[in-house]
Amino acid sequence: MALATPESDTKLYILGSRAGPSVGGAQYMTCYAVVVGDRVYVVDCGYGASEQLVRGGLKLQDIRNIFITHNHPDHNIELGTLVYFAWYAGLTRPLDIYGPPPLQTVLDGYLQAIKPDVDVWLDDIGHPPMGPVTAHELSTPQAVMDDGTVKVSCTLVKHTPIFKSLAYRIDTPGRSIAFSGDTSPVQSVVELAKGADVLVHEAIYLNPNQAPALAGRTGDARVDNQERGSAIAGDAQKLLQHVVSSHTPIEEAGRIAQEAGVKTLVIAHTVSLMPGVTDGMWIAAARKHFSGEVIFAHDLMVL
Repeated sequence: MALATPESDTKLYILGSRAGPSVGGAQYMTCYAVVVGDRVYVVDCGYGASEQLVRGGLKLQDIRNIFITHNHPDHNIELGTLVYFAWYAGLTRPLDIYGPPPLQTVLDGYLQAIKPDVDVWLDDIGHPPMGPVTAHELSTPQAVMDDGTVKVSCTLVKHTPIFKSLAYRIDTPGRSIAFSGDTSPVQSVVELAKGADVLVHEAIYLNPNQAPALAGRTGDARVDNQERGSAIAGDAQKLLQHVVSSHTPIEEAGRIAQEAGVKTLVIAHTVSLMPGVTDGMWIAAARKHFSGEVIFAHDLMVL
């Protein structure tokens, strides 16, 4: 666990760094928190988000806003769970959730699913009612919110076949932190992250010698089916094509960070297309084009 920089009271929590909807591995799915004093701003909430927030020492009732980058399960499947447990822990203030369409439909479904249990607790233990939970759908690059302490903006990125995928930038009095979301290399992330203190960027590590041997693979479509975690059913070759076409090679993540002029690149949501890739190999690949600090993300890091 790293410590927050002394010149800033803004902390970045890496709560989940796993890519893809596979459960039971060594990491939880994508979730970050930017914390300013007692204000918690959550970016994505894949499986394990609620537990990781608590394990990281944060209070669920301190959540101010939730920002969803796109509608893949490793980024939003725990949205309803997180809303429920934040309310159960004592959150009664309005909760605003931002993300691309169909965020409203997704949130409505989650709220409907948890309503019977919420209603029971109101009568059974006198729990305060849930405050307003509001979805804000974002479809264009724009200023997202400004609460007087934190400003958030977003841009569109390219994560096929998802129609709308977002990157976010969070500016606090002490730091600026950008999140690429899931994306192939795009100039819009460079522009969003210009001059930021930190860029959290997803990455894939390509095999320089050969493509993964996927012919005849059955029962588990993951590129490396020896990785800990549940299988992913489907066509292994199609999964590989998706990974390569809709994510960013690590060297390109370094180039984007360099062009944006950020101080620190945090490599997260990583997928290796070859076995045996170490943290040091990821960092060395990013440094081919980036001269700043590089950090390979692990769950429960605090930066």
